[in-house]
Parts: sequence; C-alpha cells; structure tokens
Amino acid sequence: MYSLVFAQYIVTALSSGFNACYFFGYRSSTRRRRIGAVVLAVFNVSIFIESLYFGLFSFSQGQEWANAFFLDPTHWLIAMLLLFLGSLLVSILILRQLMAKRG
Repeated sequence: MYSLVFAQYIVTALSSGFNACYFFGYRSSTRRRRIGAVVLAVFNVSIFIESLYFGLFSFSQGQEWANAFFLDPTHWLIAMLLLFLGSLLVSILILRQLMAKRG
C-alpha cells in the first residue's frame, strides 16, 4: 500500500513541477494574465514541494530517522508554507475580481 501512496505523490510532484515550469514561462501582453500565471506557478511549486515531502514520508515509514525528520513541526511548516501562500494569492485574485465587478 505504501508504494501506491508513494507513486501517487511522485506523479503529483512531477505533474505540478511540469505545470509550474509552464506557468513561469507563460508570456502574455495582458498584465492580469501574467499575474495569474505567476500565482498558478507559485501554487504548483507548493504542490510539488508538498507532494515530495509527503511522498518521501510515506516511502520511509518505519525508519526511525524518517519519523524524527518528517514529524518535526518546523519541517511541516516549511513544506506547507508555499501551499498556504498559493491559496492565499488565489483568494486575493478572486476578491479583487469580485470587488472590481461591484465598482
């Protein structure tokens, strides 16, 4: 079962890494689209980091060194920080769009 979980995290990491590269390289003459592409790139980098972190965690279950490393709250915070920021940036873009429609 651990190998299936590990494979899922690795495929997620690979696809989100691919997506991040695409969005970092995205070019548009429209400023809003460029901002959106950067936000999506940051969000996909965060998914990449999170998937690698938890994929390696699932792969190393039962090893004493792994439990000490992966269960450290500081490492969890670092792994989840970009995901938090990516989600927050998407929320900001949505709120800006909703506010612009009202005005």
